[in-house]
Amino acid sequence: MVDQAVTFMREGRFDEALPLLEAALDRDGADWNLRYLAGQCARFLGDLDGAVRHLTGAVALRDDEPEIHLALGIAHQLAERWDHAVGALLRAIELDRNYHLAYNSLALTQRKRGELEKAAHNYDAGAKALARGKVESLENIPSSPLLKHRDTRGRLWVDHAIHAAFDLAGRAEGVTSVGFPTGEQAAREEHNERHAGLYWVDRPTDDGRTVRHFLPNYFNTLREQFRQDPAYANLLGNRARVLELLGRTDEALIHLAEAMEFGGGAGAAGEAGEP
Repeated sequence: MVDQAVTFMREGRFDEALPLLEAALDRDGADWNLRYLAGQCARFLGDLDGAVRHLTGAVALRDDEPEIHLALGIAHQLAERWDHAVGALLRAIELDRNYHLAYNSLALTQRKRGELEKAAHNYDAGAKALARGKVESLENIPSSPLLKHRDTRGRLWVDHAIHAAFDLAGRAEGVTSVGFPTGEQAAREEHNERHAGLYWVDRPTDDGRTVRHFLPNYFNTLREQFRQDPAYANLLGNRARVLELLGRTDEALIHLAEAMEFGGGAGAAGEAGEP
């Protein structure tokens, strides 16, 4: 029954999936996942009260799942219960600091309630969270793919890559500072491929400290991952709209241009990040 309901959900047949899930809940009301799925079905059917009821029940059973809090926050947001939405989305971020979807929905909630400065901040925080998540998944070994330089008009992605580098190094035991390649060093590294697919190397200094040097492959890899992930362009495009509303036109154009460059316009098309 549950497998059939999941199949219906994948096919967008939420009106057929929900009765199956509710029948399963009648037999096992302590299954948080059933309540989560029922809440999602209710939401897509436009039954926001039903969605909140099921998702609140799921949270009561399993408070440590950020996806439930995201779904609950979105349901509250759609019902224009702003404070409840913010509370749920902040809890999702508390559970997963790199949950860029929750940052995106939090910023959208703040935009809808007129808190434009907060929205601009959290769209940017979402892009940084996306960068941190990507960097934390990197395997720093010589056999990692070695990518080469590619010219880009936009440079916001470099700031996000640097943020993630400082964050990673700051949490690494024994690392006291970071270093980045100059243009000349990057060109030389790309030519001789001395460090193969490594993203960084840790080097001791004469005074007993350790510097983490990030290599060109780190930046080239982050650039391509941003290009391949629609979430990055969406976050930039969403922030561009808020910056425009704030009258920060020059910043808005920079964000919109990079969203277009990296996502072919995906970031300018509409609000994203609400599964």
